[in-house]
Amino acid sequence: MRSEPASRLLSPGEVVPDPTYSHVASIRPGVRVIHTAGQVGTRIDGTVPSSYVDQIHQALANLEACLAAAGASQRDVVKLTYYIVNYDPKNRPHAEILPKWLGGLKPATTLVPVPALAKPELLFEVEAVAAVRDPAGLLPFVRPPRGGVAMVDVVVVGAGLSGLQAGYDVQKAGFSCVVVEARDRVGGKTWTVPVNGGKGAMDVGAAWINSVNQSRMWALAQRFGLETVEQNVRGDAMSHEVGRFSYGALPKFSKADQDNVALVRDKFEELCHTIDIRAPWLHSASFDGQTVAELALALGATPTTLSTVTVWTRAMLGKDAHEVGALFFLDYVKSGGGLLLMRSDTYAGGQHLRIRQGTQSFSKGLAAAMTSGSVLLSAPVRKISQFAHGSVMPCAVTTKDGTSILCRKVIVSVPTPLYSDIEFAPTLPDSKAQLVSKTSLGFLSKVILVYAQPWWRSRGFCGLVQSFSGPISIARDTSVDADGIYALTCFQVGQSGILWSKLPTREERIAAVVKHIGEIYAAEGGPPPAPVEALIQVWNEEEWSKGGPSPVMGPGTMEAHGEALREVFGGVHFVGTETSFEWKGYMEGAVRSGERGAAEVIAALEQGDKSKGVFMAKL
Repeated sequence: MRSEPASRLLSPGEVVPDPTYSHVASIRPGVRVIHTAGQVGTRIDGTVPSSYVDQIHQALANLEACLAAAGASQRDVVKLTYYIVNYDPKNRPHAEILPKWLGGLKPATTLVPVPALAKPELLFEVEAVAAVRDPAGLLPFVRPPRGGVAMVDVVVVGAGLSGLQAGYDVQKAGFSCVVVEARDRVGGKTWTVPVNGGKGAMDVGAAWINSVNQSRMWALAQRFGLETVEQNVRGDAMSHEVGRFSYGALPKFSKADQDNVALVRDKFEELCHTIDIRAPWLHSASFDGQTVAELALALGATPTTLSTVTVWTRAMLGKDAHEVGALFFLDYVKSGGGLLLMRSDTYAGGQHLRIRQGTQSFSKGLAAAMTSGSVLLSAPVRKISQFAHGSVMPCAVTTKDGTSILCRKVIVSVPTPLYSDIEFAPTLPDSKAQLVSKTSLGFLSKVILVYAQPWWRSRGFCGLVQSFSGPISIARDTSVDADGIYALTCFQVGQSGILWSKLPTREERIAAVVKHIGEIYAAEGGPPPAPVEALIQVWNEEEWSKGGPSPVMGPGTMEAHGEALREVFGGVHFVGTETSFEWKGYMEGAVRSGERGAAEVIAALEQGDKSKGVFMAKL
């Protein structure tokens, strides 16, 4: 059976019951208890709403953020204490707002009328105690021997961010779960490697978050005590084609080309906001039959503008504009708040903050929060089987060494095109199989050049580089000044990246990137100094990734097969950053998709508990 809940809420028979709250909250062993400070209705900018009702909503939003930073939610609250200034029993808007915020949960509650709070404008304050089941405190999972058999409630395939978040959520809900991973490490495309003799770290995969609209990643950063580094935008940017230009402005193309780039960019921004991210195929008649390049040309793009659009798709998807479906692209950028926001390196943008310790810290933190031994590394999955309806354990996941894990549910968290590397029995439904065959991964490579000093800054540059020809398409300053690490991360992506990858050796590839940097900056202060260290990661040559950053649909795919992306297949659920509604292709999207997949599985298992009383294995 499922393990006991983290807390027990009850009202003894000797006390008059109340339909809105419980009189007692009892915390069970193996549970982490979280206490918050009192939260008031102050907005992030320091202002306070004048309305009492608005202050209640803001205070609860602040409380929710505090709980999330500790890995909890309002569903975990066991005790609420709230303070109301000049309480009037005839004016009780909190009595309607609080139950909705709690989602039907009835924790122990205390209302304290007060004459005033810390500031005269404050009218409402609330604090909480929450109890969260701690999977890491449970007995370890013992990995079966080669060819052996194990039983759990849920198996997650893939230990990237989406799979780890799903696995953690399932365990936190009280169900047994293991995550099986082909690599010998956790993290997927979050991979942090040491530099400068271990004095610093660089991300050869996913690198950026923000604190504004990427709430899951920001909460994880706080929860794991990670330090952020703001993306450097001080100084000018560089275009390989036309040279120096102000950050945030257009490169110094001809006036006609500048106007055309702005026109097409703004039209893409406008069009993406017409997309319904929950059902983007509703616009298929307008956009699905076109590529991004064709849409740009239809909007009047000049050759310079088309090259600029291609830099967008290369940097964001590892594909050239003629390879990407227009509807897919509009939906993709809408998921991150729009083309301008997703491409931005400034506040609230897609590339605003990096992690000093490296983004693999997110994956390692989630793995460490799970039950010991429940993340199985070096375990490539070869087959996912589903058995006849009514089986006690209706699914099985078989790894390369013949180990079989029987389970109630499976969550697949590998990129969609990699489903073809797994045997599904029975086979995937046609809609899903068609989607797999029509979805592909772009070409993604990073070369990180580490220097003794940030020489570009002394020349008045921020480190942002753009090139139409390659091998570098985009470069950014990824220095960590606090660690004395000064670096430019150079992206080789799309067709120009593929051409670069034909160089046969690591040394030749790095040399080509160093040469390109030299060509770009030579006219602005002479040849740059040589790097003291260089890192290289070609994701298309990594067996368990085969490209990146996120699966891409070509034209004509979204209308016919888009709905199949998140469709459940029997007991098999599908997650991954491409399946997220928000921030596709980013770590935020990965975590959100993991939460969605876990919620689907938890709801199904809980329903099974109630209606069928089916046995479920316990760790």
